[in-house]
Amino acid sequence: MGAHLGDDGRYHGELPCRWCETHISQAGRRKPRLYCRTSHRWKTYGMWAVALVSNLF
Repeated sequence: MGAHLGDDGRYHGELPCRWCETHISQAGRRKPRLYCRTSHRWKTYGMWAVALVSNLF
């Protein structure tokens, strides 16, 4: 399982969402989708920001 880069420069197959592990069809995209929803991308960013701030104090 996983997406692969085809000869045409597009991704084919599925990748798991980095937040919830749901498989996302790449459907011939040039840049792979890493998150199934925009909110999952923001949650990941929020957790990164909280970890960064907590490490400062």
